[in-house]
Formats: sequence, C-alpha cells, structure tokens
Amino acid sequence: MNMIRAIIPLCLAATMSVAQEKKPNDPAAVGIITKMEAKLNLDGTDVTSTFSLVQRKEGEADRVLKIRVYRRDLAKKFTLMFQYPDSEKGKGYYRDGDNLYLYLPSTREFVFRNRKDDVGSTDVRTDLFGKLDLLEKYRAGSEGTQRVSKFDCDVVRLDATALDVSFPVQKWYIRKSDGLPVKVENFSASNTLLRTFFYIDYKEVKPGKYLFTKLMAVNNLEKSQRTFLTNDDVSGVAIPDYTFSQAFLEEQSR
Repeated sequence: MNMIRAIIPLCLAATMSVAQEKKPNDPAAVGIITKMEAKLNLDGTDVTSTFSLVQRKEGEADRVLKIRVYRRDLAKKFTLMFQYPDSEKGKGYYRDGDNLYLYLPSTREFVFRNRKDDVGSTDVRTDLFGKLDLLEKYRAGSEGTQRVSKFDCDVVRLDATALDVSFPVQKWYIRKSDGLPVKVENFSASNTLLRTFFYIDYKEVKPGKYLFTKLMAVNNLEKSQRTFLTNDDVSGVAIPDYTFSQAFLEEQSR
C-alpha cells in the first residue's frame, strides 16, 4: 500500500509534465495573467487587514470567523491569526514561500499543510490570502471572452503542472476595463466544478496595487453553501519582521 501511495504522485507528475510539453503556454493568456498579478500582488509594501468570513448553509445558523492577516508579498510570506470565535482563537497559519504551517495552540505544534487547506473549514483556501504565483504551477490558455454581470472579460484557463495547487483546473474571468478578476471557477482534474469565487469589490492600497475587499465563495458541491468575505482595517504600515515567524504565532496564542 505504501508503495502504491508513493507511485501515484509520481505518475500524476509525469502526466502533468507530458501535458505541459504537448500544450505550451498561450502568449496572450500569459500576458493577461501577468498583468493581473502585477495589480494583485503587493510587492514593495506590507499589508495588514482583518477578514470577516460568514459561512452560510441551508437550514443552519451562520458561522462567523475573523482572521487577522499580515502580508509581505516581496518575500512570499504571510501570517494568518484567528481572532474569533473562541473555538478557533489562537490558531494560525504561517507561510514562507511554498512552505505552509498550521499552528494548533491546544498541542502547541505546527503542522505542515498544503494549498488545499480550507481556512477554518470554510469554502476558501489559504492561497487566497497571499501572493499569486499562477504561472509557476499552471499552464495558461485563452478561452476567448465572456460577459460576466455587466463586465466584458477575457477568459483564461489554467491547467496545473504541479501537485501543490489548490485546484487542478481554474478559469479566470478578468475584466477588460482594468485587468482585475471578476470570477474564478475552480475544477477537479475531471473538470467537475467544485467552487466559484466572485470578486465583488477592491481597494487600491497604493497606486496600481489592489486588494479585494468583498468576495463570495460558492461551494458547487454542497447545496446553498457559500462563504462571504469582507476585508476591513486595511493598513500599509511596515510590519515587524518578527511577525512573519512561528514564534510570533506561539506568542500571540498565550
């Protein structure tokens, strides 16, 4: 059994490598994604903000979480700290490059996680809160244009070329007017629609750099389940280096 588990990732990786060779990146799609990431990645500035997440399920009371987020995109780092409710308070994530850890205050241990980790068992995953590096892990292809709500959008399909991704296939709907995303559809490897993200509003944190302030994540596999995100208390003040460390999370949970 252990041998089988070891072989499966290798086979998947080989399959992805072959697919990448057969289908090179589309230059137009690469250009669209590159321009989008230049606006959403906050290189050159630290950003602190508080996210409120409200998860709604049919027939159940709303579930509310608050998370304090510290971002330093230039170093590909972020720290997430749960502030509410009490059952989650003290937990947190620390990302350094491709390494992601979840801190559990009950056992005082850090658990290595991947990008597929659902934040607080909601409908969003950890890579939503940090720097985008889509072209490092996906092959980009153009799928024409489409109107989403009142916006004309370029549609870019991304197929994973690495295993450590939140979703194997994504479709980004990016406004022609300003190059910012309106919608992202996330699929399984078999093209089953899993989750859809709707980017509702943005804040310009510095000239040409944007942070989403309202987002809705829809779980397409669970009837009427969705998570609403709002982003408040956005600050561009420099963050102490110590904040981006495991020791900081341990200290804050005491």
